[in-house]
Amino acid sequence: MSKKEVALITGGGTGIGLAVAKKLHSMNKIVVLTGRRKEKLLSAKKKLKSRCHIIEHDISKLDSIPSLVSEVEKSIGPINYLINNAGMHLRKIAIETSDQEWKDVIDTNLNSVFSLSRECAKKMIRRKNGNIILVGSVTTIMGLPDVSAYATSKTALSGLARTLAIELGKYSINVNCICPGFIQTDIFKRVRKKDPNRFKKILSRTPLDRFGKVEDISNVVGFLCSPEAKFITGTTLPVDGGFHSSF
Repeated sequence: MSKKEVALITGGGTGIGLAVAKKLHSMNKIVVLTGRRKEKLLSAKKKLKSRCHIIEHDISKLDSIPSLVSEVEKSIGPINYLINNAGMHLRKIAIETSDQEWKDVIDTNLNSVFSLSRECAKKMIRRKNGNIILVGSVTTIMGLPDVSAYATSKTALSGLARTLAIELGKYSINVNCICPGFIQTDIFKRVRKKDPNRFKKILSRTPLDRFGKVEDISNVVGFLCSPEAKFITGTTLPVDGGFHSSF
């Protein structure tokens, strides 16, 4: 067993997940990155070098989650931090969203988060220590069109974080939900090119007058994983440049 603390980060090979991995790695944690694309995970491992483990895994396969947690705990060490970052987006109006599309989004963005948090919590309870972070979205706290499945899955994370915080607090386990706004990931850049007018509108109602950087999110995760944040739990925290507050 390693004496260094272990952070399991889903969707850790790219974007916000990779930024979180870099931040926690800089805080001297062992980082374990999961994702569906092995080449992205290998690239991430190459950047981080030491104290980085990668596991190719599809988080939407719910029946595989208990064995994933057991594998990490047995081969790497006790999971101190769980960062539920993996997710999928679907931009479709409700009446054009099929049952299968709805199910795929809910399984990936919500059901997997519940299953993984549950399995990690079982281990954390025995140790009376742990920290679970759910990565929501600006749609967790405000309405946007064309994303009914996505918004539903992300909104549910806020309720899940509150309930888990209440149930797990007596075991010194913190649970919080952070809600990124419009962050400049590779997906963001591709979508922005396709629909520049939409993004001009978004920027016009962002008080800080810029889009977010992945580091804006990873720095908040780093804070929530630090001793300074030990008295913060059950919180849903927007990190969106004020977008949710604007008119």
